[in-house]
Amino acid sequence: MRPISASLPFIAFVVWLLAVPMDGFLLASLGIDDAILYFLFPHVVTLAVIGTVLCRYPLFRLGVAGGVVAMGATVLLPHVKGGAPWLLASAGIGSAFVCVRAANYLKRASSMGGSAAFGLMAANLLLFLFTVIPLAEGVKFYLVAALLLIPVALRSDACGEGGGEESLLSFLPFVFVFQMVSGLMYGTLYGHYARVAMVPGVEVAFYAIAVVVGGVVLRRRREMLLAMAIVAAMFAFSLYLVPTPASVNAALFAMQGAAGFLDLYVLVLLLAQRDSRRALGVGLAVACSGIIVGKGISVAIGDIPQLVVAAANIVLTTSVLLLYLVVRGERREAQRAVPAELPVAVEGRASPLSPPAVSNDFEPPRDQFTLPASLRKRFSEQEKSVLGCIVQGMTFRETARELAISESSVKTYMKRIYDKMSVSGKDELLAKLGEEPRN
Repeated sequence: MRPISASLPFIAFVVWLLAVPMDGFLLASLGIDDAILYFLFPHVVTLAVIGTVLCRYPLFRLGVAGGVVAMGATVLLPHVKGGAPWLLASAGIGSAFVCVRAANYLKRASSMGGSAAFGLMAANLLLFLFTVIPLAEGVKFYLVAALLLIPVALRSDACGEGGGEESLLSFLPFVFVFQMVSGLMYGTLYGHYARVAMVPGVEVAFYAIAVVVGGVVLRRRREMLLAMAIVAAMFAFSLYLVPTPASVNAALFAMQGAAGFLDLYVLVLLLAQRDSRRALGVGLAVACSGIIVGKGISVAIGDIPQLVVAAANIVLTTSVLLLYLVVRGERREAQRAVPAELPVAVEGRASPLSPPAVSNDFEPPRDQFTLPASLRKRFSEQEKSVLGCIVQGMTFRETARELAISESSVKTYMKRIYDKMSVSGKDELLAKLGEEPRN
């Protein structure tokens, strides 16, 4: 499936999320204090339940019911302001199911990273159109609510294996800490920006640009997105110290860029897990929890820029330390990923311990690869993707860049492929593939 088609349900959900419950422009028009917290608390709890309990069950019926609840709450918000906290809480519960299903649908695309980047970019640009379109606010509430019909209509969830759970668990503390900065943005920086915005709504363009740049970086070195997010956030809160409208605008633009880098990284990381529904439930719950804590910090320290920047610097310094520890651990794991008895799995070079290659006429095509019919059910989707790259002559590093996964994951998949094919090296693997019927 093309990235555009696979990302449509996700785009629709994100537009609704940013326009209404996440302190969106429609919710702001109602003048409800701390409205985002009414939504986030039940949303986090429901996501956690999905990730720990409900991920093993089909979510179609719950997704439909949750979508209907979220749509109903959205339509009622401008008419029942006194009941807004309850409506936002119900939307938080119902939308959690829609969120997991819409995000998981991105896996149907031929390029998971491409569909994630396109979805985030398109959603923010569409949100900008909603802010400038000359319609009454009440009509916009109805239109945004109607967008949820797209993810609600999904009849199946994406499936297929991704990587392991280790990288997810190691990065979650960093995600939690960094999202506290997003909470500070929602609690202080965004409020100041709303009062002095030069072109209201244009900030989403900087988010979209960051996602596009991130999509390019993603194919080369995924962890670089995290470093870029940290630098952009530090720059944003440094600008916030300068008490001028221009600096406040620039600060929010930089923070939007930081959010774009981080959101793309987190989304691709969650989708790459073996059980992506479980990963999405747990991972998004952790990310939203960080926003809640950051929002709470902003309420506690008030609107004093010096205190806000001090808190942001403490959080960002902690995130840098966590990132360093995670990356160092990933490198150590990569060095141990290939067992000593399989030295072949190093940059695609044959092992001196491998048996001589069997003479045959099979030569894998350089431009495409079709797995023999007798083997298609033997491998997971991710193993098929890795194998397709390897037989086209790619090294492990090139394969990792092509599939937007780590090099250690490629080596792990190759070890599984060797085990399933009962071979000890790449030459023997290619020879055995050549012996299989091609239809």
